[in-house]
Amino acid sequence: MDRRTFLQHSVVLSGAFCLDFPAFARKIKSFGKPRLKIGIVSDIHIRDIKSASTFEHTLEYFRSQNVDGVIIAGDIADYGFESQFANAAEKWYKVFPNDLAPDGHIVEKLFVYGNHDLEGHNYGFVKKAHPDGAYREKEKISGRQAEIWEKYLHEKWEPIQLKQVNGYYFICGHYQNRKNMPGLDKFLERHHDKLVNKKKPFFYIQHTHPKDTCSSPYVWGQDGGEVTKLLSAYPNAVSFSGHSHTPLTDDRTIWQGAFTSVGTASLSYVFPIGARENSEVFRVKEKVPAQMPVMDYYKGKHGMLMTVYEDYITLERREFIHDELLGDNWIIPLPHSTADAPLSFENRAQKASVPQFGANAKVTVTRGTGKSRNKEEKKQIIAHFPSVLKKTTGVRAFDYEVQAEIRDEDVSKVMMTKRIFSPGSIMGENHDEEEVTCIFAEDEIPYKAPIRFVVRPCECFGKKGNPIYSEWIENN
Repeated sequence: MDRRTFLQHSVVLSGAFCLDFPAFARKIKSFGKPRLKIGIVSDIHIRDIKSASTFEHTLEYFRSQNVDGVIIAGDIADYGFESQFANAAEKWYKVFPNDLAPDGHIVEKLFVYGNHDLEGHNYGFVKKAHPDGAYREKEKISGRQAEIWEKYLHEKWEPIQLKQVNGYYFICGHYQNRKNMPGLDKFLERHHDKLVNKKKPFFYIQHTHPKDTCSSPYVWGQDGGEVTKLLSAYPNAVSFSGHSHTPLTDDRTIWQGAFTSVGTASLSYVFPIGARENSEVFRVKEKVPAQMPVMDYYKGKHGMLMTVYEDYITLERREFIHDELLGDNWIIPLPHSTADAPLSFENRAQKASVPQFGANAKVTVTRGTGKSRNKEEKKQIIAHFPSVLKKTTGVRAFDYEVQAEIRDEDVSKVMMTKRIFSPGSIMGENHDEEEVTCIFAEDEIPYKAPIRFVVRPCECFGKKGNPIYSEWIENN
């Protein structure tokens, strides 16, 4: 890294790995001329023309930004049906006729198949919707990957493809199974000399997350680890992957280690991490003892706009219902330094700013009767408190810790701790302003002693802000 690059990196990354829009607008002037713009989505799960409307709207935004290509990191056709894939292709060519932008430059299709595209026809919910096995067999993409691809996208299909856009290489690895990318080792060997570059990145796209990278260790949807080992030989590799639907409001969706890995969320619905009172525990058959229903994931439709400069990559995180930014722009310095890895979880956890409630924030408590997530009628105690947003307090909370304490003589004892997402946590801040509630059943706190609730705002790497408290109330 030369002195000029070092100084630029120091200025941009002092105190943060991302910048809010006004700061970003000021800093971007020093980045130089953009060399590449790419729209990024994943898991669009098209069923019919109506369900493709968000996809069309997103493509229109990318067109307005004059992109050079668009990534779709898998799961194009929800049922794995040819007709659904055709609907997606129709929307693409409606926005980019003949793969052309309005000014006539080619917009490259950087698409890959996902598990739904090849396996969806066999999923239980698809069999329920279409019990006619002959129809599913006729519609399925599986076994006809090349035929369907070439019919609707008008280009040759191969399991792993190398494309070049404005001098930057993209590897498109189509889904073959959930554990690995067969043939990737030989593919990388064959193209090694093109990909190795001390300063210029290349981009790798597959559906499942490379193991132990973005959103790890808790995220589902990781592969078996072979891809992580292979890409670790290339510090200039930037991987994009979907499958888990992890929202872009979670800063762990971007990871750096031996290379850089970015989760691409979903344009259909997002799936926040579990263990919260209003989140879902994925693939757990046992009843979850929660007092609150699962939050509405389907209002989260996320995507990104990547801009590549000589010394930086920027990623704009966006939701496409209200067309709002989801957070600050992520900034990836180039070239990637494995010794430093500024976007590693460890570095960002150390530097993360702590969210805090405003000076007048308080917790109020109400009582009522309601049904738990398992439809059991319960007497409930509800803690109410305001959301913590960057625009009002400087740092947006990722989620909240809510504790129920009882008073035992001169000691306050924590009886139960819950974590909760705000109702608009997967949206832009303008749609995350409503009051947050966390519900406890009275029988979760059976002790007949005065009770109060303690709430702390949290950021995703584990730091917690100062608590606010409710008044003590009787728990009879």
